[in-house]
Amino acid sequence: MAESAADQGGGRPGPTKSAPVGMAVSATPGPGGLVTARRAGELRDMGLDVDPRKVGVRGALQHLAKAVNIAFQTDYGENYLEAVYQAAVVKRGELHIIHREYFGFGDTWFGQFGRLLRSMGLTLEGPDPASPEGRAAIIEKGPSTIRGIFNLINRKLDLTAEYEDRVPAYVEQMFDRLEGSGIIVGWNRDDWEIWTTRVGLDIRIAPREAEAG
Repeated sequence: MAESAADQGGGRPGPTKSAPVGMAVSATPGPGGLVTARRAGELRDMGLDVDPRKVGVRGALQHLAKAVNIAFQTDYGENYLEAVYQAAVVKRGELHIIHREYFGFGDTWFGQFGRLLRSMGLTLEGPDPASPEGRAAIIEKGPSTIRGIFNLINRKLDLTAEYEDRVPAYVEQMFDRLEGSGIIVGWNRDDWEIWTTRVGLDIRIAPREAEAG
């Protein structure tokens, strides 16, 4: 297991100008072991393998979830994702990236009903309130129930572009940057399906059928 500079020197390190260097530990010996990120700041060259053919679907999903959480902490997304999404978890063979407005709602019927009520409440605040642009406009101009309802109708009729339509592209951009930084390896857009839920705008990522089999 890798040791920090403080462990090697036997004392506490003095103040530094840069953030702590990230450290990773292999959970199983040999190549292909799942990696646990202990520190996220200034993380480089982790090499989290997200190729389901090499580490399996479960291992690839776990590595993707860790990479997303690192991205949200260190601004690797560099787009509108980290502004509105809270965390990534693996559930039922999929990666769930949870919108901050719906964080904490469970998977039960009551949780889904709560999401629906929250979605309706957001719509009454103004146009596209779950998107960063919409939220900024509401803060600047104030709530507007009528504009929110008309905007919802226009978005569902495809008369106005929806934020969720851009989300899959934002996710792919984020993983491209994570791969370029060396945090993940084996990323291939063709291996994965990316979509958003109808209620709650959570992101779902799952392997395509060929990879899942």
